[in-house]
Amino acid sequence: MKTVYDKGKLVRKYRKEHNWTQGKLAKEVDTSASTICKLELGKYIPPENLMANIQKVLHIKELAHQEYYPLITQLTSWQQSIIQRNYATASKYYNELKKFPITYFYNQRGLLSLCNFQHALIFYRPDVASKYLEDVKKHADTLSPVNTYPYIKAIGLYYLLLDHLNDAFTYFNDATQINPDMFEKDGEIHLYYALAYDKIGQNLDATSHASTALSIFQSKLNQPNILLSRIIKIKNALYRYKQPIQEIIQELHSILDNYTSIHKNYIYYVLGIAYLQNSDFESALKYSKKAMHHEKSPSVKVIYIFFIAYIYALLEDVKMALTIIEGGNSINKGKKYEYYFYLLKGIIQGTHGSEVYRQKISEEIIPYFQMKGNLLEENYCHAILGKVYYCMGFYKEAANHFYIYPGNSYISELLSKYPQK
Repeated sequence: MKTVYDKGKLVRKYRKEHNWTQGKLAKEVDTSASTICKLELGKYIPPENLMANIQKVLHIKELAHQEYYPLITQLTSWQQSIIQRNYATASKYYNELKKFPITYFYNQRGLLSLCNFQHALIFYRPDVASKYLEDVKKHADTLSPVNTYPYIKAIGLYYLLLDHLNDAFTYFNDATQINPDMFEKDGEIHLYYALAYDKIGQNLDATSHASTALSIFQSKLNQPNILLSRIIKIKNALYRYKQPIQEIIQELHSILDNYTSIHKNYIYYVLGIAYLQNSDFESALKYSKKAMHHEKSPSVKVIYIFFIAYIYALLEDVKMALTIIEGGNSINKGKKYEYYFYLLKGIIQGTHGSEVYRQKISEEIIPYFQMKGNLLEENYCHAILGKVYYCMGFYKEAANHFYIYPGNSYISELLSKYPQK
């Protein structure tokens, strides 16, 4: 522990290195010049908050808490484990570092906020990440373009997980423009682009970015991200019909058998999609239920719940479908799946031909999806309205919606099972 005299000498040394007078330093830390003078002479014991402010403005590394430098090393290691999606190690650092007050981190508070923010995001907890969002944005605004890159990219991921895709693409594009050289060799941002394009149904772009991410991660032997990139490629292959379904199913089972991964719930979900495309409803339900039961993140769990409700709807098990929908609504916190459940429930109950249902889609749901950039969901709404108006004999209205999106087999099959009442 340094004596008051030692601290005073350090303050004097760093003040002179900054070419500051005692009065200038006093003004910066909201005290008097005489207080600084007495401190430098070792004749004054400063309160902790004053000493912290002096350390901050003069960047006096020797006056940091004795734990400071080991903590900064841990903080840097924590960020690396987050980037590599080494979930166990990231959680270990999180639990160790959260014991210390923020004052121990001094000029690394921006990095601390970023790590807390990123840590919540890799565990698909945007609700937790939201607590750090404003602080991350604030720090991003104060950094150089090179240093702000990871902050901007992380904010993009935050909006991606919330399905605010317009905002997500804006931040990803900003990060790309800020540091194009970093973008080329950054597997993470290609992975995020792949997920974003997957969400709007642009499978070619999703596959392209997933392939780039996979190549980068393979060169770095980053196994968790290699697996996630592979799964995204496989999922998009399902929609492009470029690979036999049985081959895709076998590949997914091979991943489950050979790797222990946090992505297993996502793999179960993709397996459910694959089995559904193969008309194996029993297996589709089996694996989608596995995904739901093991998933801890409410924002992800609700995706799996909706898919299960949709399968029961295809099986014309109305009671189970409505029960699952009610369960989904009870844990759902976002507008997107509130609308998803509303759309599906209306179809199952045969009320999708009602004026209330049609008006809600046109005046509330479609504008919301447009605002958030949810292109795929917007298209689904047009497909539903097109089919509804066609069945009602309103062919002009139907044509207007089909012109925007002609529909797909999933919506057509569902609507064919539930005539309008």
